Amino acid sequence: MKFVELQDLEVINSALEFDTPDYKIVGGCDLYTTKAAGGDKKLYKTIDKQLHSMHQDNMMLSSSLSPPSYSPPNDVRGILLRSSDNTIDSSTFSPPSSSMAGASSVGSSPFGPLDQVSSRRTFAYLVAVLNASHPDHDFSSLRPVDFKRERSANQVMNAFNNTLFSAGMPVPPMIWEVIDSQIDLKDCVIYSHTPSPTFLADQPGTIWSMMWFFFNKKRKRVAYLFLKGIRHPYNMNGSKKNDTASISDEMVDYESDEEVVGDLELDE
Repeated sequence: MKFVELQDLEVINSALEFDTPDYKIVGGCDLYTTKAAGGDKKLYKTIDKQLHSMHQDNMMLSSSLSPPSYSPPNDVRGILLRSSDNTIDSSTFSPPSSSMAGASSVGSSPFGPLDQVSSRRTFAYLVAVLNASHPDHDFSSLRPVDFKRERSANQVMNAFNNTLFSAGMPVPPMIWEVIDSQIDLKDCVIYSHTPSPTFLADQPGTIWSMMWFFFNKKRKRVAYLFLKGIRHPYNMNGSKKNDTASISDEMVDYESDEEVVGDLELDE
């Protein structure tokens, strides 16, 4: 992934680093093109091969779990054909369906069916973005199910804004307008990722972390937006219970996408 330097985003990123009475907030927005850089091509090939193999294994498992085809015995079939009023329900002789044989769902993911190259490549882009933004951590072991596809840009914008509001910080002026000018929010597919405890453990003092990815296929760009809460040094040995409880309150309106967000209006 090629990092895009943008002065307007640097100003916004500076505004997203501030202290609250409970913890320090560190946030930012990194912009990347999907052009392969460094070891990206090798990463893409490795992920593509792994996901393709995983999909094939799932297909084989689904096939082995599917019930065999069934047709009524000849004597029963004759009874059905001779019945003048067809009062016998042929479904009586159908075998029970297996809930584990959902072939249509095999290979599905937040990125789409994994038998499609485009789905696997989109997932690889997000892994590459994380590796580029957090060079001290390797995200290559992530799976597609570790991500979530968000319903709308407004929903994500509200969640981000509400987190800042609850921390006592106003939303930086023009943040969404700047991001929209670079990524075209209305044309984006948006994903989120909740970091694992392992990742948080590698970030000293980090008590919560939120990550969103705005992918515009036509513009070949990914905007990575993040926020995290870091415990103050003098409170490093404190309990995490109240910290995690406070962040849950910030997400009360996460499911709402009807709230007006700043001065930016999006057509969903």
